[in-house]
Amino acid sequence: MTPGDRESEGREAGDADQAPPSRRRLARLAALQALYQAEMNRETAEAVSDQFRRYRLGRELEGIRLDADRRFFDRLLRAVADHRRDIDGAVSAALDRSSGLGGLEPVLRAALRLGAAELLYEPDVPPRVAIREYTDLVGDFFDEPQARFATAVFDRIAHSARPGELDGPAA
Repeated sequence: MTPGDRESEGREAGDADQAPPSRRRLARLAALQALYQAEMNRETAEAVSDQFRRYRLGRELEGIRLDADRRFFDRLLRAVADHRRDIDGAVSAALDRSSGLGGLEPVLRAALRLGAAELLYEPDVPPRVAIREYTDLVGDFFDEPQARFATAVFDRIAHSARPGELDGPAA
């Protein structure tokens, strides 16, 4: 089993035949929720991150125990907070629409920022894994067209930020 296989195992939380979601997948979900909350409530990512660590991570939420990888959760949110301008620039450059990042649904915007942050600042995560994980997250909230749209954005960012890592056959 490769690190990418461990990364994406158990992605379907409600399926009895599947393992529970990976700790990193749960960290991504929690980070998505935290970024969305921060934007909706006009709070800093740091304040929301603290709330999540205290009251949500490690607890059950909507039938899923959020036993998330806390370090990974913190790194994702810190990357978005510390590199917001670069991340937004990478996402905006990858968009194929004139409305820009601000014209997107807040959940989709948060997912694109997190996926971009992971592609730009988490070199230990293979780009195909990051793309698949965030495409799946977008698919949990939106219909297939938005998931395909997100995949295209992530793919453009990955090809720009990590040239050569997507060459060759898919694992």
